[in-house]
Amino acid sequence: MTANTPLSSTDGTRFVLLNTSHYGNVGATARAMKVMGFSDLVLVQPRFDDVLSHEDTVAMASGAADILVRARVVGSLAEALDGITQACATAMTPRDFGPPTQAPRELLPGLAAEVAHGRQRVAFVFGSERFGMRNEDVWRCHACLSIPTHPDYGSLNLAQA
Repeated sequence: MTANTPLSSTDGTRFVLLNTSHYGNVGATARAMKVMGFSDLVLVQPRFDDVLSHEDTVAMASGAADILVRARVVGSLAEALDGITQACATAMTPRDFGPPTQAPRELLPGLAAEVAHGRQRVAFVFGSERFGMRNEDVWRCHACLSIPTHPDYGSLNLAQA
């Protein structure tokens, strides 16, 4: 696998958004997924029932409406992780509990190889815009990813992450 080979959802990659509250972030996430060759999007208890069809979501998706049409809304993280063998939580800062925290460059090359060979089905789990991930959601995951940022301001917008 080369750095330019995307992992599509058929290769076993899912993106899970917990309790989203901003239409634009869902649309921007769909667009980022499409650009990178991913298509499996699952929303867990979004704040608004119309999040996948709202005009702001569709506008921010900009050409990735097919991702929104195929996206699923479920009632729990357990449902969103059905069929997943490796769940990766995301966090702004390392935590003293739960799975080990790693930078994406440390974890992802080996995980990508496992997915490409069909040995793993991975999910990247993102918390809500306002509160991030709850402790119990992090504990459900096998690893915690933390994107290195400037120490004075480490909060990334969902679509940027």
